[in-house]
Amino acid sequence: MLLVVFAALAGGLVTGAALIPHGLLVALLAAPLGGSLSAVLAGLVNLQRNEPTWRFEAALEAQTDAMVADLRGLMAPGRVEDGMPLRQSRPSKLAL
Repeated sequence: MLLVVFAALAGGLVTGAALIPHGLLVALLAAPLGGSLSAVLAGLVNLQRNEPTWRFEAALEAQTDAMVADLRGLMAPGRVEDGMPLRQSRPSKLAL
């Protein structure tokens, strides 16, 4: 994220400095546009650089979803284990 901020600041300054010969108003109006464009480009570079990591995170998330599904299956109410139903808890008196 810091890369994007520094790219935006540098891009705005460079754009303003490059357009100052065309007038102060043009330079002031174009500087935010140049900074935004630089930030977008820095974000795309960062995206391209971290793409293999995202593939790993997607596989890790699929594993996590599978584990959560298994745990929910274990905690299903009325599940029978070894031929004996699990004891169902009664609502507490405070909940009534």
